[in-house]
Amino acid sequence: MRTYRAESIGQLDRPTGPVRERLLREQSAHDVFASAFTPEGCLTYGPTLTRFTVRHLLTVEAPSAVDADSEAALEAEVRALALLEELEVPVRGELATSLTCLEDLKRR
Repeated sequence: MRTYRAESIGQLDRPTGPVRERLLREQSAHDVFASAFTPEGCLTYGPTLTRFTVRHLLTVEAPSAVDADSEAALEAEVRALALLEELEVPVRGELATSLTCLEDLKRR
C-alpha cells in the first residue's frame, strides 16, 4: 500500500455569468493558503480565474510500486475532474498531474 500527495493543475475555460460570479465570490475559500491534501480533494484558484490546482491525498494498493504510481496518477485525474464537474468549474485542455509518494520520502 502506498500513499500519495497528488496535484492536478489545469486552466479554467473562461467562466462567464453566474459561474464566474460564484467563483469570484468564493475565491477566498479556494486560496492557496487554505489548501491541503485531502481524500475529498481541495480546489485552489486565483482571482484571475485562469489556472487551478486540485490536491488529493490518495492511498493505492497495487502489486508493485510502478503499478501503484500509474494507478495513483489515473485516480488523481479522475477525482479532480469529478470534483471540478461537481463544482461546475469549466476546464480547458488536459490536466497535468504530479505525484509524491510519502513512503519514498527520506526521513531525517
